[in-house]
Amino acid sequence: MADVVIDTDFAHITVVAKDNETREFLLEHALHMLIAEYRHQYGPDAAKAVLAKLQGYHGR
Repeated sequence: MADVVIDTDFAHITVVAKDNETREFLLEHALHMLIAEYRHQYGPDAAKAVLAKLQGYHGR
């Protein structure tokens, strides 16, 4: 399995594979679930703003 563990100054995120998912798939799925939860809590405009900010940081 390709579990993913991410430690930051503010959070600990663990993604545990249920089957034989690749690490790449798990990272993408985790991002999808995080933005879905952010959208649920703060609304679609806030989610778009966060995605735009991330695009600015990582999309260049």
